Amino acid sequence: AVIIFAWDSKNKTATIVREYMPGCHRVLGGLAAGIIETSPDKHDSDPLLAAQHELEEECHLAGGTWHRLTDEGVSIPMDKYVQTEISAFLVIDPSRVE
Repeated sequence: AVIIFAWDSKNKTATIVREYMPGCHRVLGGLAAGIIETSPDKHDSDPLLAAQHELEEECHLAGGTWHRLTDEGVSIPMDKYVQTEISAFLVIDPSRVE
């Protein structure tokens, strides 16, 4: 999985996604995130490509300066009960897309 912290350096703001969370039955704020797809016509297991697609899909943002927040090939375990690992990214000054 990927998670993206989008930062606007001019306005000093972060992009927060509001979405319904079925586990707690509430709308909560969080960062753009999604699953890395293995299909060659989608992400082809590329975390950066997955992160870029998720940011555009969820927040209508693209471009900017991207920084992977872990070393290549290193991901962060989501929690102790699941096998999903997260690749975290920081994107600075992405632009709005329609």
